[in-house]
Amino acid sequence: MQLDIQPTDRVGVVGIGGLGHMALRFLHAWGCDVTAFSTSPDKEAEARELGANHFVNSRDPEALKQVANSFDFILSTVNADLDWDTYLAALRPKGKLHLVGVIPSPLSAQIFPMLAGQKSISASPLGSPATTAKMLEFAARHNIEPITETFSFDQINEAMEKLRSGKPRYRLVLKH
Repeated sequence: MQLDIQPTDRVGVVGIGGLGHMALRFLHAWGCDVTAFSTSPDKEAEARELGANHFVNSRDPEALKQVANSFDFILSTVNADLDWDTYLAALRPKGKLHLVGVIPSPLSAQIFPMLAGQKSISASPLGSPATTAKMLEFAARHNIEPITETFSFDQINEAMEKLRSGKPRYRLVLKH
């Protein structure tokens, strides 16, 4: 993997949506101990079916405190501003917080805890064509597929409304 995630790593995934549900599947197949972070407690059972070993309700401050110093890697898939210091506190020394979601505001985090724990924040868009090919091969080998809802073109308004309301599970596909 591009970010040197090891099968023995404890990994958190923030956001169980289009990207997050796939991250749970990939990390579970890779062998990691995976924790799903979600603001929707009703997603716990589904997150576990997707490969999460643990679930944290990220609206619960006590639950977030309980996972302090727990993770080697946290992947944020959300397009939302969060309390990034809380997630940095959840990392073990030399842990990494990696963003693939586009947060609306500039990133804000306390530097001293990062220095003391040698923690880092990184981000990335897509992988290279070679990385993408490896990912597709891994997905095929482990039968990893996205959860999709299919709509015919004459249902496009219904599909767009579902997308606008943030209710797809987890990707929408238009079929001709």
